Amino acid sequence: MKPIYTVTSQNEAELLCFSTVYKAKAIKLYDSGLIANGEKGYRSVLGTQGVCEGTFYYEVTILNPSSESLNIPINTLPASAPMFEPLVGSHNNLCLETHDLLSIGINSAHTRIGFATTKLDLETPVGADLHSYSYRDLDGSLFHNGYRKNYTCPYGTNDIIGCLIKLQPQKPKIKGKDDYGLVESEGSEIHFFKNGEYLGKAFDNIYEGCYFPAVALYQYARVEINLTKKLAFPGILRDFNAKPFSS
Repeated sequence: MKPIYTVTSQNEAELLCFSTVYKAKAIKLYDSGLIANGEKGYRSVLGTQGVCEGTFYYEVTILNPSSESLNIPINTLPASAPMFEPLVGSHNNLCLETHDLLSIGINSAHTRIGFATTKLDLETPVGADLHSYSYRDLDGSLFHNGYRKNYTCPYGTNDIIGCLIKLQPQKPKIKGKDDYGLVESEGSEIHFFKNGEYLGKAFDNIYEGCYFPAVALYQYARVEINLTKKLAFPGILRDFNAKPFSS
């Protein structure tokens, strides 16, 4: 019988943050692993805590790229440039010239947020394969197995995206019948929320497996993950009979 909970590694068993084990090399982690910074094309990172059964919820806050994380003094930016939030920690391994930041533009940083198993290729975005499901900021669309479908509204900086997964108990495998391929789990679902507002069911009958919070970052997107009980919208736990990933 599979456990209800799982972790990326025993070294991260007590951590509630992004994983250093299941993380693309281009993604940098700061603030004790709570903040992830992207670089260049879409790359993915998982949270440290995963689940195999039950209903669980976590949140991701979309942040602006910070002048400190990009190693750019604020006084070198023109008056028309957007202001940035300071970021805790040392980030000298991220370095852009001012003109690079302006040419990239803050609007070119994008995210896909959702759930994935450890079989996800971290050098691709969440939702690019059969092992992951995501909600994209740009147009509010959904992705699974590389296919896009319409869903709801887009999201952006300062929005808090809530992610809920409901996993039914996994059925015993029948030798010879279930040796190959993935098995759909009837009644297993994924739902998303924007700033506490329910956006509707995103995916149903998802494949059986142990799923982790998962985020894909494009260009210099920056996000903060919350796997704890101290949520921005704790009422969702009550309304959907869910647990935080810290349970």
